[in-house]
Amino acid sequence: MYPHTGEHDPVTISRKWLIIFLIAAVLAFAIGVGAMAGYMASEQQWKGLITALVLLPLVPVLSYLLYRRTIFPYYRRLEDANLELHIKQEELLDTKDDLFIKFLGIYDVNYAANSPHLFEQRLNDVADITTRVMEADCCLIFLYDKKRDDLTLAAASNGMENKRGEVHVPLGESIEGWVARRLEPLILKDLRKDPHYRDVPGLGLGGYQSAYCLPLYVYSNGALMGVIEVLTAKTKIFRDEEINFFTTLAGILSTTIQNEQMQTELRKMNIELEQWVTEKTEELRASEERYRKLVENARESILVLTENGDIVFANDQAATLTGQGIYDLIHRNLSDLLIPPAGMEVLMGGTGQGDGGRWKGDLRTADGATIPVEVITAVLSLLGKRFIQCVIHDISSLRKLERLLEEKDREISALKARIKG
Repeated sequence: MYPHTGEHDPVTISRKWLIIFLIAAVLAFAIGVGAMAGYMASEQQWKGLITALVLLPLVPVLSYLLYRRTIFPYYRRLEDANLELHIKQEELLDTKDDLFIKFLGIYDVNYAANSPHLFEQRLNDVADITTRVMEADCCLIFLYDKKRDDLTLAAASNGMENKRGEVHVPLGESIEGWVARRLEPLILKDLRKDPHYRDVPGLGLGGYQSAYCLPLYVYSNGALMGVIEVLTAKTKIFRDEEINFFTTLAGILSTTIQNEQMQTELRKMNIELEQWVTEKTEELRASEERYRKLVENARESILVLTENGDIVFANDQAATLTGQGIYDLIHRNLSDLLIPPAGMEVLMGGTGQGDGGRWKGDLRTADGATIPVEVITAVLSLLGKRFIQCVIHDISSLRKLERLLEEKDREISALKARIKG
């Protein structure tokens, strides 16, 4: 925006009218002298002609004086304004170019920070780009270690790359530790004169003059990621464009470091979870294998049922007891084998609360015969699913003994009656 020239100011207007009047007066004087000289020459009045000729040189003199005192200052001010405008335009173009360079630097930093390279290489690329864009001699990136509560050098440029992972700065000490502790930026024109300066062992910053250090901090969750620092060998005053660039860069880098740490933690958790699942799967497989062998070799008849009573497993003893093949029993319902079928309600009644059931009745075999049995059920978990284990005991011998005892009791009762008679 151009400055206000005051063209409508009353003083300016009066000066313009004065200049116009003076120019008109000089022109009128020049015309009058010319007319006078012509008239005197035609009338051959030589004295008057000489007077007119003497007055005639006054016209350019008055014109020059009028130009120097009125018009020339305006031209000078106009030239000064044009020169100032040209300087401003040059400064604006320089600022535009610098902003464009900073924009490209932000693009390069964002690309480098999120490239598919390893995280250490990405940080080194960011340090190199920052050194170039900030016109610095070195860039250092420190990461915060929560366990050690200190800063560890993670990336550097210009010959300090071999010190990565070897330099540690406790929080609160030296410039980097102070910035990390206070979460405040620090711009130093003379590095060594600052009271926070401490020469960190293994870092050797004594050869640098100016420094600019920023905390890498994620404000959304209050997490300290580290600090980033640029150093110059000569005294440097950081411009507003450089400060804006460095601040934006710190924000991008803070988020990138946090995402990388979260992804690393997530990968670690996934590996641990996969190992845990593998171990538990092996344990479960081994446990189920032991159960299968135990059931298959058991002397009791064992069935595994779904919650509605469908048979999904039967051992050899159950097949022998029922007179059916194992595959003939699979997917049949237990109620088809029980007499009466209502015994299923007794067996399955307690399984809903995690308890089992017990029932005595008859079992129908494949040839239509019946076998007195006692059935016991219990809740079973296999492969994360709920099943019911059913153990069937053949109580035919027990029934025979019970009938034999009943007969003996009747004989004893009849004998007692005869003795009394």
